[in-house]
Amino acid sequence: MNISQKIIDYAIWYYLRYFPSRQKLSCKIIQKFWPDSEKWKIYGWISNKEVDYILNEKMRNIIQERNVCSAKIKNLIAKNKKISYIKNNLRQKQFDPNMIEDILRDDFLYHERSILDEEKLIKKIRILKSKNKSMFFIKQTLGESDFDIELIENILEKHFPDGDALWLANEYEKIQWKYTQNKIIEKLLRKWFHYGDIKQHIDGTV
Repeated sequence: MNISQKIIDYAIWYYLRYFPSRQKLSCKIIQKFWPDSEKWKIYGWISNKEVDYILNEKMRNIIQERNVCSAKIKNLIAKNKKISYIKNNLRQKQFDPNMIEDILRDDFLYHERSILDEEKLIKKIRILKSKNKSMFFIKQTLGESDFDIELIENILEKHFPDGDALWLANEYEKIQWKYTQNKIIEKLLRKWFHYGDIKQHIDGTV
């Protein structure tokens, strides 16, 4: 296949400098040498077919997709990034979502840690719920911890299937005849109910 060596050299240089995903590298090459680009006028036209040839043949022994992805995950974990952040970060860099999940499970035992985190979270949520804390309060409190936000939200959905609606209704009923509307809103806000939920509930009962 007639491809300028300059294009191949660029692909190798870019990969070894930035260690992008295969998909990201493919897009970068296309962007750099697509028709009407400055480089295309010098080195010629290139299509997806030529890019696939470069990646599959010329860079077959250079591209290490799984190892690169694993190294990036390790680096993000070392920076104390949460799992949800790591997943989103690597997806944005166009690494395969299934590969990300496999590496987290196989290389970093994410599944086992996730089970332990879930058990700890459930215990903390039950304690906070027993203290009449709203779902919004619990989410804000635990969101500042080291727990993964996706895990927090999933467990909260199980423990608060109706959100704060029932909880808010009960708290509102206790004080609805004792104070003015503004005072009621103020007291419910102090209990960490969301303002929008409070207003919606009051408007629906007036």
